Amino acid sequence: MKTNNYLRSLKGAMLIEILIILSIFSFLLHFALFEYKPLLANNRLESNMHTVKRALQFTRLKAQTNNAYVTFCALELNRCNKAMWHKSLTVFVDKGELGVFESGDTKLLEVEAINKLDMLTYPRHSVTFSPTGMPVGLNNGTFIYCPEYIKASLKGLAIRVSTIGRVRMIDTDKC
Repeated sequence: MKTNNYLRSLKGAMLIEILIILSIFSFLLHFALFEYKPLLANNRLESNMHTVKRALQFTRLKAQTNNAYVTFCALELNRCNKAMWHKSLTVFVDKGELGVFESGDTKLLEVEAINKLDMLTYPRHSVTFSPTGMPVGLNNGTFIYCPEYIKASLKGLAIRVSTIGRVRMIDTDKC
């Protein structure tokens, strides 16, 4: 009789122990996921900025090797638009009017749009490299990428295009 009551008390204790362990595990999982979201945003930030940097370097290289003007921009109705940098980006050989994708132009590369929570800005309509590898006119400037820009809780990255065509990635606080 005494052993039978002891087994019943163990079964109840095991159920309570399992509930306590599950509640502790859920708290730990909650905190782990809370820290995981900024990690994903930072990985997305670095990945997208490296893609933009490679596309800019590709644009400059193609301008030099093809001995042509090559443009990198966000196209809207076949024209470069500076408000659309967060959308799909295109690299093309620009044979006609600079900053306009015409029938004689050749598309070289298309970079997919960034995450809709993030923002990529640049102060110009496009970056066009001349056959010498230098940006045409005032196409130098700084790309600024802000992850989850609405909250503005994370630091961003910037890519600076110099007047001689050099492309460098730097940290920024402008988010």
